[in-house]
Amino acid sequence: MTGQNRQVLTALRASIDAFTRGEISLEDVQSRLQSSLDLLESGNPLVPEAIRIAEGDLEEIRFARLLDEQRPAAVLRLDDLRFLINAELEP
Repeated sequence: MTGQNRQVLTALRASIDAFTRGEISLEDVQSRLQSSLDLLESGNPLVPEAIRIAEGDLEEIRFARLLDEQRPAAVLRLDDLRFLINAELEP
């Protein structure tokens, strides 16, 4: 893994954690997912694909769920992405 990808994924994991703690909004974490795609260099193709899918799922959560159901659904969805990011960052 490149140093650039490690930095991007570490920052993305921190954003997911901040969202889980209620420190940033659903829109913020979704925006950070989108931004990370532009910053990732060539590497494991599963990671960008997983980020794209998670971003799309968050879009659906934002517009298809009641407001009080959005955060729990998004946290649950982002747990899978956090697991993949953690696996990718392990040495």
